[in-house]
Amino acid sequence: MSYINCYNDNYYKPGKNLSELFQELVVKPFESPEPLTQAWIDHVENRDFEYHRKTILGQGRTNFDEPFEGLTPKEKVLIYCLHYMPMHLFSSYHIFTKHLAPVSDKVIFIDFGCGPLTSGIAFWAAFAGHRDITYIGIDKSESMRHKANEMNQGGGAPFFTKSMLTSNYDQLNEYLGQYIARDNQTQILFNFCYFLASNTLDRDDLSNCLTHIVSKYSQHKMGMVYQNPINSPDSHRNWLTVKGDLSTFKGHITELNEERFSCDWFRLQNGRLGWRRNLLPIDVYFDILSYEPSGCFVDSF
Repeated sequence: MSYINCYNDNYYKPGKNLSELFQELVVKPFESPEPLTQAWIDHVENRDFEYHRKTILGQGRTNFDEPFEGLTPKEKVLIYCLHYMPMHLFSSYHIFTKHLAPVSDKVIFIDFGCGPLTSGIAFWAAFAGHRDITYIGIDKSESMRHKANEMNQGGGAPFFTKSMLTSNYDQLNEYLGQYIARDNQTQILFNFCYFLASNTLDRDDLSNCLTHIVSKYSQHKMGMVYQNPINSPDSHRNWLTVKGDLSTFKGHITELNEERFSCDWFRLQNGRLGWRRNLLPIDVYFDILSYEPSGCFVDSF
């Protein structure tokens, strides 16, 4: 059975194993928290989903290492997983499978703003097969990195046996040196899923980091994948700046950089959480870039 099921109208549903993973690591802890605190009763059980998303999570931009009115960082991450992880996971899977192919047999997937392994799971579901994948997840939140590790181990066998979670992308050069030999055929993929909309992002620092990696590993094929909500064009400014700083990369999207899909999401029914199709379609803006070591660009994606 497929980990993610896709229907011909770009409608995505979780397969049995993905559904079981969410049930074990998201739904059960959400429905039966241990311990059950007054803060959880006041701010989660007695409040609607809109309050969860806007007030507790700040539309996903809260500091996940800070408590909220008695809720712990771990509980905030759990609430995030329930409300945002399905959409972002299916969004990433949609972009990967529709536009990011082929992918090399040996690849390092660098996931900026990795959250609870959202795009990592989507990439694994899209391309694992017999590929040799190394996963590097970057997230400043320790609570998110802890959840990412839990997700990686939660399906019985880990999604990624070679993985690294870090808070600082300035350490990427050090980590890449552990996994890449200069003469091998490793492909490096940089993933930016709902990351570059951050209000605190240092674009110059990020561009300098990426430029250094591209220079150091110029013998390797590389790619970049970007996605963000389509209804917030101002949030693309960071991407356009980073993209402009990396002139050696070539864009591959020749048509409109927009996609529409629908997916199952968690909804309450008779007081219980379950997967249900979201009534409104989801629009996403995306971009894909590639770099070829020969200096001659080919259609690598």
